[in-house]
Amino acid sequence: MNINTLKQYAVARTFFTPTSLESAVTQLGFVQIDPIRAPACAQDLMLRHRVADYAKGGLDCAYPSSALEEVYFINHGVMPRAQALSLWSRKPLTVFLHNHADAIQMVQALLNTTPELDSRSLNQKLGNQLVTNGWGAQGQAGTQLLQRMHSAGLLRIARREKGQRVYGLPAAQVDVDLDVMVAQAFLTFATTYAPFSHASLTYMARLLGVARPDAKPQIKAALAHACDYFGHALIDGVRWYWPKSERPAAFEGADVPETVRVLTPFDPLVWDRDRFALFWGWTYKFEAYKPAHARQFGYYAQPLLWGNECIGWANINVLDGVMQVGLGYVHGAPQSLRYQKALADELARMALFLQCSKWALLN
Repeated sequence: MNINTLKQYAVARTFFTPTSLESAVTQLGFVQIDPIRAPACAQDLMLRHRVADYAKGGLDCAYPSSALEEVYFINHGVMPRAQALSLWSRKPLTVFLHNHADAIQMVQALLNTTPELDSRSLNQKLGNQLVTNGWGAQGQAGTQLLQRMHSAGLLRIARREKGQRVYGLPAAQVDVDLDVMVAQAFLTFATTYAPFSHASLTYMARLLGVARPDAKPQIKAALAHACDYFGHALIDGVRWYWPKSERPAAFEGADVPETVRVLTPFDPLVWDRDRFALFWGWTYKFEAYKPAHARQFGYYAQPLLWGNECIGWANINVLDGVMQVGLGYVHGAPQSLRYQKALADELARMALFLQCSKWALLN
């Protein structure tokens, strides 16, 4: 088995046959949420490839009646509720929350009289008080309190209103041993991001430790015994991992799909930038937070997948109902008619998803 086999396996396992929303999230394990809407939110761009007849905003619409939960895992996202409850189990309160016990009781009392609470309403109740947030910027006290209560499992996100979180009281808590919680988190790593290297596993474990600092000893122990949790192999001196129930070698020599996919920068296939470079031989960068003059690819350049190969990127904008597409290639555009047809099919799907009447290439 070699890197090409792992690459083929990675593409095949993450682009399963489109299914229902809850089934797709369960098969993915975790869907990262990002607020940038250029040309749509990351979660929508991710799910459109994996949910049958998925429409923009579909997750927000279905979420309130689903068995899914928004949670901070190694990033903010959505996952099956049972996994989310496990992540919150036995989570101790932070110093911040201990110091705001009265405010927590006020929020809980409010939610005992009304089922939902948003940050705007709480900020008004607190007199729109400004505080310094975790990034050193000024934010409103009520917003920060609700976010930290949610992170601790004291609140749940009941739904979103125009992208804004609306909070409610959480489901019944579960009591899961920290070793079990960490084991479940490691298995979610594999479900979502396999195959990954030991270096990438170490990075994900470090992010998990940010969400659950109280579990750092258990995370360290699990990392030291990673081979007990995953299928694994040493390839070109690098240890790789995947779910025990799967066999990457079975994908060796399999037919390559003649499909073009425009991905979000947060798609599980491209999220691991080190793996991206190993698989496709070039460095992809997310540049939304860079000044315009420093960008190589674009504000929200979306990786462009042709079969099993990431060959470039797309910058997509909507203007007057027309989807405008700028394409960039690492080694030039493929000239085959099969690629041109597959690209046109994907751009037509994207235009339909974005509710555009037509699309146009800018270059």
